[in-house]
Amino acid sequence: MSTSRVDTVWHGLMVGLIGYATVALGVSVGDLVQGRSFFYTVALFGEWMFYGLKDAANVRVWPGAVFAYNGVHFVVFLAFGLLSSWLASVSERGPLYWYGALVMFLFVFVHMFAAVLLMTESLRAAVPTWQMLVPTLLALVAMSAYLLWTHPQLRREMDEWVDKDDVPSETPL
Repeated sequence: MSTSRVDTVWHGLMVGLIGYATVALGVSVGDLVQGRSFFYTVALFGEWMFYGLKDAANVRVWPGAVFAYNGVHFVVFLAFGLLSSWLASVSERGPLYWYGALVMFLFVFVHMFAAVLLMTESLRAAVPTWQMLVPTLLALVAMSAYLLWTHPQLRREMDEWVDKDDVPSETPL
């Protein structure tokens, strides 16, 4: 495997880990703010996803549900991180590429978030939307910052594109 591919995979795994940790910590802090167990939401989703929980009032916080859901959550974020890293490496080829990658990144991100909201509709009374939205947006910012930090060529391309728009174009008479 070439060095650039190894870097892309490594950065993708790091991006996924950053996103996973940000969301996991954010959701758990949201549970604490609401006076719940640190693992309440994770256990709720784990029991719903793997053990057929129908009513959020019947959730019990136990390691099986917590680890099961966290495993899926971690794998999904690693896959999303790998996709994001690949898009960032492709984006270094020029402004047209990074614009396309940004649109694709946001498209995938919005649809993943919407899928979570739709799948967990029956649980939304127990977990407010803000508790999922805020950590997800923080993760998006943290993941994007890491990708920009690790891809200086992409930063240069974006700076050049922004600077080009700042200069008024001269129109011939």
